[in-house]
Amino acid sequence: MISTSQVKIFAFYVWLPLVSSVTVSTQYGDIEGLVTSYPNASAQFKSVSKFFGVPFAAPPVGKLRLKAPEPPKGWKPKVLQAKKHGNVCWQRKHRVQLIKFYDPNFSYSEDCLYLDVYSPNVGVSLPVMVYIPGGGYEVGTAVYYPGDILALHGVVIVVIQYRLGPFGFLTTGDSAAPGNFGMLDQVEALKWVKENIENFGGDPSKVTIFGASAGGTSVSLHLLSPLSKGLFHQAIAESGVDLSTFATQPVSYGLRFAKELAQNLDCATSDHSAMVACIRSKKGEEIQNASALTDHQFYRYLRWAPVVDDNFLLDETRNLREKGNFKKLKLMISFNSQEGGTFLGPHSRSSFGLTENVDNGVSSSFFKQFVTKFAHTRNSSEETADLFADAFEFVYTPWPDSSNKYALRSQLVDFIGDYLYFAPGHEVANIHSTVAPVYMYEFAHRRTKGNKNKEWMGVVHGANVPYEFGNPFYPGLSSDFDAGDRNVSLFLMELYVNFAKSGDPTPQPVSGVTWERYNSSHRAYLRVDVHPKMAAAFAPRRMAFWNDYYPKLAQVQFDTRDKVVSDANVDVAMAMLFKVVLMIVFAMLY
Repeated sequence: MISTSQVKIFAFYVWLPLVSSVTVSTQYGDIEGLVTSYPNASAQFKSVSKFFGVPFAAPPVGKLRLKAPEPPKGWKPKVLQAKKHGNVCWQRKHRVQLIKFYDPNFSYSEDCLYLDVYSPNVGVSLPVMVYIPGGGYEVGTAVYYPGDILALHGVVIVVIQYRLGPFGFLTTGDSAAPGNFGMLDQVEALKWVKENIENFGGDPSKVTIFGASAGGTSVSLHLLSPLSKGLFHQAIAESGVDLSTFATQPVSYGLRFAKELAQNLDCATSDHSAMVACIRSKKGEEIQNASALTDHQFYRYLRWAPVVDDNFLLDETRNLREKGNFKKLKLMISFNSQEGGTFLGPHSRSSFGLTENVDNGVSSSFFKQFVTKFAHTRNSSEETADLFADAFEFVYTPWPDSSNKYALRSQLVDFIGDYLYFAPGHEVANIHSTVAPVYMYEFAHRRTKGNKNKEWMGVVHGANVPYEFGNPFYPGLSSDFDAGDRNVSLFLMELYVNFAKSGDPTPQPVSGVTWERYNSSHRAYLRVDVHPKMAAAFAPRRMAFWNDYYPKLAQVQFDTRDKVVSDANVDVAMAMLFKVVLMIVFAMLY
């Protein structure tokens, strides 16, 4: 670990004015960026060359709307000024203030296929890290992921943008709108990196892609897509993998939202080609506003998400994983300790209509309603849903404190985290580790200074991202972090840079910790906080429930031909339920 004295030196560097420029070449023409100096930084490098708003594809407007991206047009012999961020892709507007913090004069636009490059030295050959922003495939921008601090440690950082919401993921399930336009944007950005990054001081043979949430699922989907072959060499999937339920959606689900969007825009829906042509004729802001009106309650899938399109994604993610149809590359998987803390309150209200204030804990009635409604919204069969609800209630009841309102709340936080993040992450790790090295970490550090989340929420979804980008050292942000935060940030950046450079996050022991690889028999993971340490078998009983026994529950068959059940049938049903409960109990105890 870097010493405390080094932390202090790094933390109080002087932010100097942007006083110099730098010019590099791309195959489309020369671009001129800015150089920022950090003379007091304790990192390997003391300055960063930054290139903002670099086009990696043609503007996806007009006839290119709802189509695959095309390469950008060249600008030779002109020199492109890359000194301000590109447009922000159309999206929901609840993050306006955050975007304005980094770019007060930003604009929303469909013309948004730009990326930002941060290089500590354009004249050398350094590993490259490409960041894919998350945000449920509906929000996100490169603007609020400044790569200066991470780049100073010896990597070239590229932060990309891609079309979001209906612009990036509308699908009709046929040639009218196959979908996955946002994923194809990501592929196009990776192609640009491969073809141009050498001129920015990056090594195109050492590209690590990373991202969190929908950025993490995107990273994981690239491991499955044939279109991404040869475009990257390692991956870091944070808080989301390809087996996460929100990673993709059925085409039928996407088509439902496409038709609802069309109706909101006064477009006919009977003919897909005519429907898409009508949508294409509308203004960008009209489409975004119409998308916000579509009725979506999150039970399992997102409103707009990738689909199997026989192009970017050839089959369901589970089928691809089980058949071994994925890239056998080194993979890092991460999750935060209380991922569900972010979603418990909003999810309870918007999806299930539960209005109880979870800040005061939750009642036994709320707990039962939550797991019951969750089970019933995901299953059309009443009997199957009841079986799931009973299983959820049994596994997550905080025995013996079954009525403790704070323990019940904590269990629901774990329930959400297990379902969306922890269990899918472990399942991918189990499969992937049989053919390639896998490293797993839990981010367990809760920021105290400047943390606007309530304490009970814990280490919430997305809490790790500021630390991997070095925000505790970034001008204008550093005052919201303390010395412990800076130590955690330095530690996490060192792990990421080591991984990018060598494929091993700890080629030399850091703070006495050597990061062991994950495998299905010894599920080792690194617990990252102010005192990082190795651990094994995260929540083994809960992981066993979701990954081993939950699928078996789904296979239980009920005979629903007769609504009136005889005593004999009741006995059979009860015997089946008793058998299932015994299976769960066994999983809980051993």
